[in-house]
This record gives sequence, structure tokens and C-alpha cells, in this order.
Amino acid sequence: MDVRSLLAASVLGLSLTVTVAAQTAGTGKTAEENYRTTCQPCHMADGNAALKPMNFADGEWKHGTTVADLAKVITNGVPGTAMMPFKTRFSEQEILELAKYVRHFDPKLKSTKAAAPRKKPATTK
Repeated sequence: MDVRSLLAASVLGLSLTVTVAAQTAGTGKTAEENYRTTCQPCHMADGNAALKPMNFADGEWKHGTTVADLAKVITNGVPGTAMMPFKTRFSEQEILELAKYVRHFDPKLKSTKAAAPRKKPATTK
């Protein structure tokens, strides 16, 4: 291999490495900050979007309510809708944090999470 070929291969390899790293680097922001800058324009500040499929606050989830379900939607988007994929903008951890964050807009999901564990009744002798 001559020097030019070696140099060209090195530059190509480095640029591919940088590209892949940039695709998964994430923003370094909190879920709330990422929501505010990226999600809020469509889903509104309180998650109560005017369009039903974009509304998080009405308790109706078309693609599931689990963190895994929501992370899949954030990662891959929803073809044929305005929901685009964000797998190249956010890291996997940021996507999981966003999925957890958007669930808090739904009062039904809030109440199930906030419910205190039941205590055993005291026994009397």
C-alpha cells in the first residue's frame, strides 16, 4: 500500500467514526430541556396538544404507555405522521428519559405511579 492510499483510508475511517459518534452522542441536556426544545412545538408545554394523536394528557395512547413503547416511537418515529425518528438526535439514555418524562402529562399514569403501597391490616389477638 502506498502512502496516499494509506492516508486516504485513514481519513475515511476517521470520518466514519466521527459520523457514527455524532449520531449517538446526544445533547447532554435533561429530559425536560430536550422536551422543551424538540417536542413542545408539536405536543405543547403541558402535553395537551390540540390534535388528538399528539396529545399526552388525554390518557389515550395509540402506541402503548410503557417506557419501552414510547422509547420505540421516539427512536423510530411513526411513518406517515409528523412524528419523525429521533435516534440520530438523542442518545438511547436521553430517549428513555424522554419516554419517562412524557408519561407524566397523563393524569391516569401519574395516579398509578403515585399510589402508595397497601399496608397489611394490623391483627388483634
